[in-house]
Amino acid sequence: MAHYHLFLACLFLVLLVSPSLASQCNSGDLKALLSIKQSLGNPSILSSWVPSTSCCTWTHLQCDRAGRVNSLAIRDSSLTATIPPSVTGLTALISLSFIDLPGLTGPIPASILALKTLQQVTIIRTSVSSFSGPIPDSISQLSQLDTLDLSSNKLTGPIPASLSKLPKLRFLDMSHNQLTGSIPPGLVHGNFAFLILSHNLLTGRIPLDYGSANIDSINLSHNRLIGDASFLFGAQKPTTEVYLAWNQLEFDISNVVFPKGLTDLDLSHNKISGRVPASIRDLTKVHRLDLSYNKLCGEIPRGGVNTHMTVAAFGHNKCLCGAPLSPCHKN
Repeated sequence: MAHYHLFLACLFLVLLVSPSLASQCNSGDLKALLSIKQSLGNPSILSSWVPSTSCCTWTHLQCDRAGRVNSLAIRDSSLTATIPPSVTGLTALISLSFIDLPGLTGPIPASILALKTLQQVTIIRTSVSSFSGPIPDSISQLSQLDTLDLSSNKLTGPIPASLSKLPKLRFLDMSHNQLTGSIPPGLVHGNFAFLILSHNLLTGRIPLDYGSANIDSINLSHNRLIGDASFLFGAQKPTTEVYLAWNQLEFDISNVVFPKGLTDLDLSHNKISGRVPASIRDLTKVHRLDLSYNKLCGEIPRGGVNTHMTVAAFGHNKCLCGAPLSPCHKN
């Protein structure tokens, strides 16, 4: 996920401005922040939140040039409170992150959905307590969203098709939940897009429109998807990471041409048939390759990147042979 971290780092620099550019903060923001601190139980990580000082100098937040709070990021596994409703008072908020708070239970709070200026939302819970229930359809009202990360929760039900109406959404991560139903088309837009829906209970076919999208990374592994996924590939596509493992995908891979910029390709544990395509030798940037546990047959193309691959990349197929597997028998 190196590309993901680079993407967020760049976004962070674009969105935020040094707090030194603002001498004081907005009175409404100040009131909301103090209420948030109280709701969280006045934790030690917010000890700098003192009313007699400018909130633009406080930790875990940033201000814009006008002195408005535009970023709030809190991560603390010792906090037991959920997201305070008073975040709605931060009316200029662009980026909101709550990570690893044990109090994150119940449905996604309506207070977040009221912040129409949000461009980046990250709400991740990695232990027992998590957001649960369906993803509200009203989340599509956050029309400025560029990044939405709701991974590692206990969200259930379908992915709202209305998310496709978010024209600026480039990064979507809903992995490690309990989502069901099919994948709606058009969930991510623009260049350098990321679609991460792994470790759910999603069914059906991958929508064809993702074959024409400029997706950098797509991870749909560990679901129950069926059908053909070959349309995701092509020599000129910008894709660098494709993870489709542990599904029930079934297609002939023989004539697939992979994007030359691929760094990660995992198609293992499916029902993919045919021969290993010759284009796989040209993946000079790949550092993870896994075609194991499929129904591939024939001789593995010699040379290129295959010279450096191990048995694990091709094992447990129908009748593959050739290095790094056993030699092919000549009749």
